[in-house]
Amino acid sequence: MLKLFRHIRKDLMESGNKIKYFKYAIGEIFLVVIGILIALQINNWNTNKANEKEAYNQLLEVQKEILNNSIEFDEKGTYYFEKLRDVRRVFADTLTLEDYQNSRSLRRIMLSGPNIVTQNEAYNKLIQNADNLPDNYKSLVIELKNLYNHSRFENSYDNLRVLQNQSFEIISGFSESLYRKDFDAYFEFLLTSKDYKNRLGRFSWTLDDLAPELVDKKYDAITLYNQMVALGFPNDGSAVLKTMYQDVTPKMAEPFIGSYTNTVDTIRIYFQNKEFLGYASKYNFSDKLRIRDSLTLNLNGADLEFTTDTSEFYFLMEAQKPIFKKIPEND
Repeated sequence: MLKLFRHIRKDLMESGNKIKYFKYAIGEIFLVVIGILIALQINNWNTNKANEKEAYNQLLEVQKEILNNSIEFDEKGTYYFEKLRDVRRVFADTLTLEDYQNSRSLRRIMLSGPNIVTQNEAYNKLIQNADNLPDNYKSLVIELKNLYNHSRFENSYDNLRVLQNQSFEIISGFSESLYRKDFDAYFEFLLTSKDYKNRLGRFSWTLDDLAPELVDKKYDAITLYNQMVALGFPNDGSAVLKTMYQDVTPKMAEPFIGSYTNTVDTIRIYFQNKEFLGYASKYNFSDKLRIRDSLTLNLNGADLEFTTDTSEFYFLMEAQKPIFKKIPEND
């Protein structure tokens, strides 16, 4: 190709036709410019493809973290909701000495609690380069920042640990009898002590923050995981996630169906057109209900904690916790 251009240039110079030579020179410059632009475009395309591949691989690692964190949130959320149920049993004033003898979880409500261990290495690496992410992935950045903001449940957990450490003061007074495996005096204290119940009340308030927040984080993680699947990321965790997040069926909803009242407000729970719904008469609104676990529903961001026979519930986060009682069907 270069020999051809030299030959044409030589012929034009020898012919002495300056106009033709000038036109040729402009054309040659134009071709060179076009060639440079094409080369730059190819280089940019290759660079963008390399950046997109790198971003995809980074986000792939973040997706794995999200899956692992959702499992952690599910396990620990379930654990601390079980603690809340034990607390409720204590404040119902129906427990006996035998209940404490037979239930390790009851007698250790304030003395045990697993660490909440989340992964964030891949996220931290990604977020350092967030401004350079391809446009099709930038929509994930805000969602990721919200998901990885653990300040609320971390603060609640730190407060819980402080209360747990303080609760060991209770044990110290019974160390000798517990060493002799004489537990009845300790169980009697748990059953009757006002000081213990005051401490447990403060502990309960912290659990009221921690347990729902962990479950909310689980659902947020699952939602973001599915958003990434929709963007072309693999769905390797679908089998695991299905065990944590299930569509509500009429059979699952059946124990909760009915109207509940506390004289000020009435909440109606019903299943209609394949949707599990709750209606609050005080505010005249309906919204979808979500089943957190076997005894907890979520209505418009508020958690409804039911008794084991689902005849009563209270809102976990309300200060006074007014009891809503189920209205008999014939009323």
